[in-house]
Amino acid sequence: MSDPQPSGLALAAAAFRQRNYRLFFVGGLISNTGRWFQTIAIPIVVYGLTESPGWVGLAGFAQIFPLAAMGPLAGALADRYPRRKILFVTQTLQAVAALGYMTLWFAGVRDVGVYVLMSFVSGAMAGLNLPAWQAFVSELVPRELLLSAITLNSAQFNGSRMIGPAVAGVAIAAWGPGWAFFVNAVSYAAVLVALALIQVPNVHTPSAERIRPVKEFVGAIRYARSKPGIRTAIATISVIGFFGLSLQTLSVVMAEEVFDRGEGGFGLMLSALGFGAVTASPAVAAASARLPRSRIQGVALVLYAIGICVLATAPVFVVALGGLFVMGAAHISSASTLNTAIQLQVDESVRAKVISVYLTVLMLANPIGQLLFGQVIELVGPRETIGGVGAAMFVIAVALVASGRLRGLDDETEPYAPGAVAEAHPSTPAPPTGYR
Repeated sequence: MSDPQPSGLALAAAAFRQRNYRLFFVGGLISNTGRWFQTIAIPIVVYGLTESPGWVGLAGFAQIFPLAAMGPLAGALADRYPRRKILFVTQTLQAVAALGYMTLWFAGVRDVGVYVLMSFVSGAMAGLNLPAWQAFVSELVPRELLLSAITLNSAQFNGSRMIGPAVAGVAIAAWGPGWAFFVNAVSYAAVLVALALIQVPNVHTPSAERIRPVKEFVGAIRYARSKPGIRTAIATISVIGFFGLSLQTLSVVMAEEVFDRGEGGFGLMLSALGFGAVTASPAVAAASARLPRSRIQGVALVLYAIGICVLATAPVFVVALGGLFVMGAAHISSASTLNTAIQLQVDESVRAKVISVYLTVLMLANPIGQLLFGQVIELVGPRETIGGVGAAMFVIAVALVASGRLRGLDDETEPYAPGAVAEAHPSTPAPPTGYR
């Protein structure tokens, strides 16, 4: 008699059996929730000082661009040095940046240029942190718990998105942005404590070679192009970043101009995305035991496009929330399957560098999509623009499925080594381009 199959919830929660992963999950949940306080506070501060959506967009760009620009260096460092030590440094630097925001505000500094510059510095610190953070997940779970850990890590981020924006909005209204920056700074302590308690073997071999970030990054691009599954995963995440992730931020226009819901409505829209992702997590983990990754990804892309179209055509606000719920569920399904596919096909010696390529493509596609679609919205309106984006993404999704290109995601061409499988989650938040 065969052993009974575990339930979807049991599969989704399997990674919690690992002590190291539990510590990292809890620390990340607290820290990411605190980070939303700063993410919401920055556009409020910049808009309050200038009443200019253009300045808000510039501050958002100042945060996003360094994430991509630091990719080559961050990936090279994360493949060369212990990721746990890198995270100690980068998490501490991000906490210091949050304290810098707080100090500026309480000191009475009201020069918008200073806050934009701080956004650039904060983005650079986050860019150094990101590949090491994503790759470190690999060192906490064995192979059979891979998708569980990836899905739970995505759910942790989206769980913070359910909680953070709503609480941050209330806190900023009651106490001001200075205290929001303080909350974010303090929240980093949860990650630092978790890292201090986590015990993992060193999976890195010291190298005497000088770091050449650009050369190594170009080499990682060549490596990724030589692997059909990895190449498909990176191409797919560029579609998601350009069409899907950019509209998550631009949904602020629907909240303010279409439904007249303002800040509170935008917070609810972000929460609906997070709720959809968290709700879908057990189903994604359970499906991975029965279905190939290519099929899960194909369904996720189609659902993503449908969710965008629902958002564009929603007659009332609650229907728009339903479309965003579907987008959130599709997003976590895509993130989990793409990340798993990459990590089962990449060699350990270039793992973090390939992750940095993946993240750089995403971080470039997202702001380019925001910039382009934001301008189109100015010309033709939000419903028409978002509807066109949804239709275009639907066509691309169907084409990818029909062509069979997604089948490359099912390959497993590299042997697994404990501590070698990473997550690269494509949901780094960015401030809206016109938050009021």
